[in-house]
Amino acid sequence: MDRLLEGLKILEVGDAALKAERLRAYVNEILLFNPTLKLVGEKGEEGIIIRHILDSAAPWRSFAEAAGKGTVIADLGSGAGLPGIVLAILLEDRNFHLIERMNRRAGFLRGVAAKLALDNAVVIEKDMKETREVYGVITCRAFHPLRDIARGVSLLLAEDGKVLLYKGQRKNVEREIAEVGDYSFTWRIEPLEVPYLEEERTLLTLADWRKK
Repeated sequence: MDRLLEGLKILEVGDAALKAERLRAYVNEILLFNPTLKLVGEKGEEGIIIRHILDSAAPWRSFAEAAGKGTVIADLGSGAGLPGIVLAILLEDRNFHLIERMNRRAGFLRGVAAKLALDNAVVIEKDMKETREVYGVITCRAFHPLRDIARGVSLLLAEDGKVLLYKGQRKNVEREIAEVGDYSFTWRIEPLEVPYLEEERTLLTLADWRKK
C-alpha cells in the first residue's frame, strides 16, 4: 500500500497524487541526510511518512482557514522542515518562513526548498528571539513547551495573529496552558486524526494574545 498517497486521500488533500510525489522526494532527502544531521528519530521510510509527513499534514485545513492566501506563516525551530515544508507543499498559495538557528539544518532546508522548487518557502537562519518579522500565523511542532516560547511568540505575532501548535494528549496540552503565567489568550484544542497513527494528536490554536 502507498501509505503516503492513501494518507493524503484520507485527509482529502487536493491533487493528492502530485502532492504525494513532491512529498516523497522530500522523504528521500530526509532519508539521505538523516544519518549525519539527525533530523528525525525515525529511521525507516514508513515511520517517517506516518509519524512526520502525515502528522504534519493532518491539520492542513486549519492552516488554510487561519491564513488567507499570501499570508506568511512562521515555522519556529523548523529543524527538518516539519511542519513547514509539508504545509508549503500542500498550501502553495501561502508563504512560509522556516526559522532555524542551526546552520547545518538551515542548509538542509535551503537544499530541500531548491530541489523541490518551493518558491513559497524561505529559510530564516536565526534564533526565533533574533527575528524581527511579525507574522499573522505562527506554528511549531515538537519544539518547546508553550511557557518556554511565550516571550518569543509575543515578539513575533501580529496583533490579530494566531498561533497553531502541534501537540499530543489533551491533558498535557491543558497543563501547558495552565503554566503560562505572563500572557493571556483564548484557546481551542481540536483532535487530529493522523492516518495509520494510533496515538492521540491535537492542534492547539491560540488567539487574542496579550501580555498580562
